[in-house]
Amino acid sequence: MIPIPAFFAEYQRPVDAELQRLVPDSGEAVQRSMAYTVLAPSKRVRPVLALLTAELCGGKVDRALPIAAAMELVHASSLILDDLPSMDDAPLRRGRPANHREFGEAIAILAAFALLNLAFATIAESCSPDLSGPIVTLLAEAVGTEGLVGGQAADLLATDKQIDFEMLERIHRGKTGALFVAAASAGALSAGARPDAVASLAAYAKNLGLAFQIVDDLLDVEGDPAQTGKAVRGDARKTTFVSFSGVSGARQLARELCDTADRALVPFGRRADRLRELSAFVAGRSL
Repeated sequence: MIPIPAFFAEYQRPVDAELQRLVPDSGEAVQRSMAYTVLAPSKRVRPVLALLTAELCGGKVDRALPIAAAMELVHASSLILDDLPSMDDAPLRRGRPANHREFGEAIAILAAFALLNLAFATIAESCSPDLSGPIVTLLAEAVGTEGLVGGQAADLLATDKQIDFEMLERIHRGKTGALFVAAASAGALSAGARPDAVASLAAYAKNLGLAFQIVDDLLDVEGDPAQTGKAVRGDARKTTFVSFSGVSGARQLARELCDTADRALVPFGRRADRLRELSAFVAGRSL
C-alpha cells in the first residue's frame, strides 16, 4: 500500500485548526455530535485537494482555507447520513462507532444538517460576494440531486438489484466524485483561475473521485477494519466495481482512471506534481 504523500501534513494542520475553530467539541449534544465526526482522524483528501488546486493556480492557502474546510464539513455530513440505519446501517466510521451509535439517530441527523448549513455559511461569510456566489452554487450542485444526494439515492435503490456499468458509474460520480470536483474547482476559483484551468482541474478530480470509490470497493472486500476505520464487506447486497469487474479488473480500472486524471494536468506541467502524487496515492491504496 502506497503511504500518504509526505506533503499532506502541511495542509492537514491548517485544515484541522480551521475545523476545530468552526466546530468546537463542546456545548449541546448536536454540537458534540458534529465535532465527533468532523474532528475524527482523517486524511482530509477533499480539503487538501482544494488547497492544492488553489496554490497551483497562484492562490494562497489562507484564502482557500475556509473553502477547503467547507468541503470537509459537507463530507462529514454525508458520512453521518450514509451510516444511518435507514441507509447503509454502518457500525464504524473512522475507527470509532458511527455517529448515530454514539449520539442516537435523531441527534445524528440534526448534526448532519447542521454541518451542511455551516458549510454554506462558512463560504458566504469568508468569501467576497463575487466569489461566494459561484462557489455556493458549485457546492449546492455537488450536494444535490445530480450529485451526492442523487448518487446516494440511486445507490440505495440499487440494493439487491443487478445494475449495469453505466448506472454503477453514474451512482459513484454523484455519490463520491461530485464533491471531489467541487473541491478542486472551488480551490481554483478562489485563486481567480481562468475557465480553462478550472475545467482541466475538474476533469482531473472527476476521474480521481471515481478511482477513489473503486479503491474503497476494493478495501471493502480486502481491507482490515483496523486500517480502514470502518466495517468491511458491508456492500455485499450491492453491485460494486469489484463485484462487476473482479478484484484485478477493479484495480486496473482505478489505475487507468488515475492515469486519465493525470493527463488533465498536462497544461500545468511540473507545477502539478503534487496532484500527481495524490493520484498515485489513490491508485495505490489497495495494493
